[in-house]
This record gives sequence, C-alpha cells and structure tokens, in this order.
Amino acid sequence: MKSKELRAKRAKLIEDARALANGETMTAEQVTQFDAMMAEADQIKGQIDRIEKADAANKELAAGIAARAENNGTSPDEQEENEKRHERVFVAWLRGGIDALAGEDRAFAMQRVQAYQANFKNAGDMGTGTGPGGGYLVPPAFAAQLLVALKEYFTALNLFDEITGGTGADLPWPTNDDTSRRAKIIGENQQVGQGNMSFGQVSLKAFLYATDAILVPWTLMQDSFMDLDAFIRTAIATAFGRTLADDLTIGTGVGMPQGVLTAAAAGPTAKAAELVYDDFVELIHSVNRAYRSGAVFMMNDNSTKALHLLKDNQGRPLWVPSLVTGMPDTFAGYPIEVNESMPDIAAGATPILFGNLKNYKFRMVKQVSVVRLNERYADYLQTGYFGYARFGGGLPSAAQPIKKLVMPGAAGG
Repeated sequence: MKSKELRAKRAKLIEDARALANGETMTAEQVTQFDAMMAEADQIKGQIDRIEKADAANKELAAGIAARAENNGTSPDEQEENEKRHERVFVAWLRGGIDALAGEDRAFAMQRVQAYQANFKNAGDMGTGTGPGGGYLVPPAFAAQLLVALKEYFTALNLFDEITGGTGADLPWPTNDDTSRRAKIIGENQQVGQGNMSFGQVSLKAFLYATDAILVPWTLMQDSFMDLDAFIRTAIATAFGRTLADDLTIGTGVGMPQGVLTAAAAGPTAKAAELVYDDFVELIHSVNRAYRSGAVFMMNDNSTKALHLLKDNQGRPLWVPSLVTGMPDTFAGYPIEVNESMPDIAAGATPILFGNLKNYKFRMVKQVSVVRLNERYADYLQTGYFGYARFGGGLPSAAQPIKKLVMPGAAGG
C-alpha cells in the first residue's frame, strides 16, 4: 500500500475514534474499541514514516553525490564510481586493517589514515596533536549515510539549522533582537538616527563525542554475507542519535551543547494540569509573529496522545492527520515534531515547545572517524571499533523565537 493510501486509512480511523468519544461517557467496550483504533492508527503512522523516510533518504544521498561531484569538478557518475572505490577499500580495512591491503588499495587507504590524523590534529579543541592509532577518516558516502541515519533516529535534526565543516574551535555567532525596529520618514538633509538595536555575541562550541567499543566476532567478520559497513554505521548512528537527542533537547550548555528546550524562553503557564485550547492560543501568540513562519510544536509521544481529542471553541478537532505525503500532522494549524527527549506533561514541567526550529544551530564538525582496535579484544576472538565526531548546538538569538509551555505547580510536586 502506498503512503497516500495509508494516510487516508489512518485519517478515517482517527475520525471514527473521535466520533466514538464525542463528548459522551464511554462504555468499557467503547473504550476498548477506541484504544484499538488509536493503536492501529499509530501502527499505520509507523508504516508511513518508514516508507517516506526511505524515499527521502534516497533523494538526500543522490543529492549529496551530485553536490560532491560539482565540488570536485566531476560528473555524478564518476563521483559515484570514486565513492564505490572508497567504500570497497574502507570495508576491506574494517575487516583486516591496513595490513590486509596491498598495492593501490593500500596507498589509497593510507591517504585516508593520514587524513584522519590531519582531521584530529586540526580539531582546534584537542589537547594532543595526533589521534589514536588505527583510525580512518570514513568515506564521503559513509558519512552521508550516517547523517541520514542520525536524522532518522532524531528527526528534529531535519528542522534545525545545520552548520558543517570548519574546525572544532568555538564559532562566534552574532545575536540581536530587531523585532521592534522600524523605519521612519526623514526630511531632506536630515541625519539618519542610530536607533537602539545592539548586537551581542555568543560562542557555539563543538564537543567530542565517541561511541563505546562496537565488538564484532571474528567468525562474523569472516562471513562474506555480513554487511560490516552497514553494521558499524548503524551502531555508530544509534549511539550518537540517542545521546544527541538528549543533549540537543535538554543539554545544560555546561560541558555539553545547550539543548533547544533549555535555551527556549519560558512562555505562558497552562491554566490547569489538563491542557485546554486556550493554552495553545497563548503559547502561539507568545512568539512574535515574525518568528511564527515555519513554526512547529515539539513534544513527546505521550503528550501527543493527550492532545488527540482536544477541540477549539467551535468544537473542531485541533489535531488534523496529514493526507499529504511528506507532510506531518498538524495541531492548531502548525506541524508537530515528536521528540522523545521532551518531558511528559507534569507539574512544573515544560512539555511543549513552539517556534521556528531553524533558529536552533546544530554543528557537525568535519567528518566522522572510525578507529579499529586491532588487539585489545583479540583474546575474546573479537575486533573492536569506535566512532567519534564533534557536535554542538545552541540558540544564538536574543529575540526569543522559540517558547515553551510551562505546566502549573512545582516540579515533582
């Protein structure tokens, strides 16, 4: 079944579930039926997401090859062939290390090892000039596929403003609030006023992230059917994804990135423990209109369940399931981004964000490197690998473009 057909089926299920719970006391049988409908709707949503993520990933990878071909002055076909060679040599290195390679392949691999050392040396935030032995700067296609996998795991990365390249040194970023700045009519020969807009500056730091050792038994490595490249990439993406989801959401900014929830300004306080339509009107209008273009709601899955049956003052459902491929569901007219690192609805919590997430800056410095631990786990008949890269994030804006809804009551009370 295609994505469009699945969306129509899901929308019908949600509509029927709403009709079943339309302001009346539900029997136990109706509650069971309602729960089954919503569970099926969630299952279909998972199918839709998988289909559309795969399609989007293929398009992103193809676009990446085309962009790298343009940068290198080659055709897309030639670039793809070069990257296939990168991958073939990289997989051979993963299986047997540099000693398993000979001739042109060994010379090519040595270039990647040297690039890895240069990448480490030029980090700008490291206390040593060389990286640990056994390292390899991954091929462009591996890095691109890893970023796609990261975005599949932590989908908010698709909404943040991504800054790549450079070194690990602090990145100065100007800040200003011009939401009240206006032009004015002046007379002939009249001096232009200076106004009162002032600029500030913050530093976007990059932090070194490393995975734990990924252990692969020698028996599996000898199996030609094992896609070692994909196995390592998935393991690294999962490890980075779990940590970045938390750090880029609730990170304190001390020794780690400042998460988007931490950085967001406090918005209105909900009127009661149970959210109502008015709370969202207040939250939406707490963000300056200039920053509402492209705005989304961000919340975890538990919070979305609490919002499915909310209606506006005219009795119209606030939650509208999407029927368009690639478009998310909307709530009160704005898209919804589900982020499991957001807190649950509870006393004193800030469970819902609203604003244009492009104002949040996500840093990914240079490329990912993989280190092969040749001997450390030999007595277990295993080879270990770990990946590392530098990431950062912050909200360098004085204009409060993202607000968070505050629940009443003391946290933990």
